[in-house]
Amino acid sequence: MNDLHTPDVIDLTRSWQALQRSAWIMLLCAAVVGGAVYALFKQQTPIYEASTILLSASNQTGNQTVNSTLVSAPPLPPGALEGALSNINVIRDINVGVRSITSLSPAERNELQRDLVAGATGQGHVIRVTGSTDIYGNGTYTLQARHPNARVAARLANLATDALVAWDAQRGREKVTSARRALEAQLRDLETRLQREGPLGATLTRNQRLLLDQRANRTDELNNLLALERAVVGSLAVVAPAVPPVTPVEPRPTRNAIIAGLFALFVSGAFVLARAALTRTITSDADLHALNLRLIGEVPRLRRAHQGQSLLAMMHRGKATDSVAYLANAVRAQLPERPNIILMTSLLPGDGKSTLSAGLASSLAASGQRTLLLEADLRHPTQRSLWGIAADTADWVNMPGAAPFPGEEARDLQAALLNPAAAQAMKLRDNLHLIVTPTQLSSSVRLNTDAFAAALRIWSPAYDVVVIDAPPVLAVADPLAIAPHVGGVLIVLEPGKAPARGVQRLLDALELANANVLGVAFNKINPRHAGSAYGYGYGYGADARPTRRGA
Repeated sequence: MNDLHTPDVIDLTRSWQALQRSAWIMLLCAAVVGGAVYALFKQQTPIYEASTILLSASNQTGNQTVNSTLVSAPPLPPGALEGALSNINVIRDINVGVRSITSLSPAERNELQRDLVAGATGQGHVIRVTGSTDIYGNGTYTLQARHPNARVAARLANLATDALVAWDAQRGREKVTSARRALEAQLRDLETRLQREGPLGATLTRNQRLLLDQRANRTDELNNLLALERAVVGSLAVVAPAVPPVTPVEPRPTRNAIIAGLFALFVSGAFVLARAALTRTITSDADLHALNLRLIGEVPRLRRAHQGQSLLAMMHRGKATDSVAYLANAVRAQLPERPNIILMTSLLPGDGKSTLSAGLASSLAASGQRTLLLEADLRHPTQRSLWGIAADTADWVNMPGAAPFPGEEARDLQAALLNPAAAQAMKLRDNLHLIVTPTQLSSSVRLNTDAFAAALRIWSPAYDVVVIDAPPVLAVADPLAIAPHVGGVLIVLEPGKAPARGVQRLLDALELANANVLGVAFNKINPRHAGSAYGYGYGYGADARPTRRGA
């Protein structure tokens, strides 16, 4: 008996299969999230961003005369230009320029000016500067301005650039201006002192000559400073003025939708992987071996049937034909000679048990085996609809030991069990007979298992194989009551759907019923994940022997 509590190892194949099974859900989730994000951002007002490039360079040249006569601003330290956008004089100059933008309405102009003031306090993002310089003050800066109007954004970027260049030049004039003001104060003091010495006569006093000489020197120095003040240059130069941008930078609905979709895909994938890790399911023959079960065969998932085409007809085309044929051969090889009865069951509804039962019976009959297909699933009978027109036009044949009077025929399982002497079956084709269950039965109706076992003893000797389409084991007790009277039980599972603990419970129930479990048939698998390239279940040959679970 396998212990399901053994530590799991990392199985990338299992994780990959879990992702593939849930791929369409993950893609749908990503598409929905991406579409919602796209619609949300598409409704927002577009924002345009205009850019200018500023060059910061040292003004020292190779000409000593130029260097001695040219006054330049000191190199910009890191972060100085970014901080200049908070300077009240810079903001004031920009706001003065904003008033001249005629394309703005008064309300838009007021809002823009409020945003600029908010930017000075670090709360806005209308204008920003990025870039850096080296220790010598050489480098480049990019100034970006944003606005819903592309032309306004370009105008705003150029206004901010002009304001920063003016601020930089004023930064270089500060020392010269301070020196000029000091000289002007000294000249005013000299004039006051001269006036105290009295009127200037033909003969100057010693103090008057001294004050006049000082005034002349200070006047020369002031004239030089005035010339230098006009020649002061900054360290910033405009490389490329801003032009109106063509495409908005915000919102970006396509980019945001792609990012949101990828994020949703990642989250849903993580959820699928977590769920697969926490909920262990049967996905491969390795999982079956861990439960002492063998894989008898694999049947691919059938495509959606076209109008007027049955699933059963599709099962006998292409690789599905080979897969069902291999399954039939493997099951027939493991089935004891007597009783020659196969009970088909599953763990969950929707595993395709009934379709596979019909396909298996059809394949056995096609190989020359006299086959009887019994529908013992009273709650969900589907065999009549699976066979379609073949069941509607079938001839009726008497079952072994039956000789009904006209009009007294028992043509369904319930009636046949009540009156075996009047039992009849549908002759679907050569070597294949079918007894169906009435389609309208109360959910409380139970199969008369004693009568069913007695009927099997009468009917099975006339056939090479009897296939019973039974309900899921854990749903009702009927399969457990029938199991001791059959040659073997074939479990139909859909990989990745059946939880391992549920399969363990199913096996425990069959073991308590003393059933001979032949193995498992995987149904609805992806053909690309099949165990062999030619057919499904290839490798379980005629020398296989029936094996009870745990043997």
